[in-house]
Amino acid sequence: MSKEKNKSLKKQAALDTLWFMPDYGSVISAFALAKTVEANGYDALILNKSFRFMRDKNTEPDSVAGSFIFKNCNVAPVCYNSDDFGKIEKDSEIYIVGSGDVWSYELCGKETNFHYYFENVSDSKKKISYAAGFGGDYTGSYGEEKKLCIDYLKRFDGISVGDYRDAEVMGQNLGIEPKVVLNPILMCDKSVFEKAVEKAEAKTVETAESFVFSYIRNGDERKKQLVLRGNEIIAEKSSSPMRNFADLGNWDKSRAKLGLDCTPNNKIEDWIYYIIKSEFMITDDVSAVSLAVLFNKPFVFVGSENAPGTIRAYAMLNSLGIDERIIFTEDDFRVKEYLFRMPIRYNKVNKLLDEQREESVNWLKNYLL
Repeated sequence: MSKEKNKSLKKQAALDTLWFMPDYGSVISAFALAKTVEANGYDALILNKSFRFMRDKNTEPDSVAGSFIFKNCNVAPVCYNSDDFGKIEKDSEIYIVGSGDVWSYELCGKETNFHYYFENVSDSKKKISYAAGFGGDYTGSYGEEKKLCIDYLKRFDGISVGDYRDAEVMGQNLGIEPKVVLNPILMCDKSVFEKAVEKAEAKTVETAESFVFSYIRNGDERKKQLVLRGNEIIAEKSSSPMRNFADLGNWDKSRAKLGLDCTPNNKIEDWIYYIIKSEFMITDDVSAVSLAVLFNKPFVFVGSENAPGTIRAYAMLNSLGIDERIIFTEDDFRVKEYLFRMPIRYNKVNKLLDEQREESVNWLKNYLL
């Protein structure tokens, strides 16, 4: 821990997140949660990846995820045994798991068992989840292991999830009714992200003041044509160049599936920079949309029927009164070409967002007191 951290008189909150995943959304959600906790009077310590969770080696400070998180957050060393964990536990007043699909059996549970249920955290410590989730469905443990899962969750002081679908999954499968809270990205002040991109490489190589930005994680021919057609419509009134981003975790394959020229500069801060500087954004990612909403950017979300990401995006955008911004790839998207010309009335959106932010902040503060 840094000398500055050692001098702090604030209480410490230990955050167990998926910051190390090769995914823009996972990284900035962890970053945003840390900054939200810090804004509410705590020192945020982001826990390192569980030593059992070693399929991806992205915890090094020079990795794409690590270079951003280590630069902007306080990160704990990897814990290999109970003694290592005990040193962190001694200094931490509260443990927070989330956001993201930390309870997804396929994503995390197969390798880490009950790690993200705080199986090793003493009941003397306060434990909560913030915007945690199952990935849209409960595919985890059954029988005696499911009973253990329920038992661990009942030891939490407070449980919140990121959308109504995960609330339903938890209620139906585990008999626990959680609170639905706002994505941590939307909990932050814009200045938090502006500060994080002050030294973005894109700032030194780009001469344009604005961009048409696309981020397509799961590309196909229809999404490619939508991006191209959207750019054509925007170009009728704008000369902003287009910048395309592909999936961070599998960039070559993702770019090939999309079939568009993508920027090779895939650092987290550059991804954020292009969104902040975007004149219009086209994406199939809910974290990118959250950042666009925070910065009041016009956008379209390219969704697929019944896809977990689309369900999550719909829940968020519906609560803000702008779910019409979703274009389903199953439909003829020409019907919604008007969205590329129509501005978003953010005065109304921001009022709704402020109300949701206040409710989520109050829920979190209740456990940080």
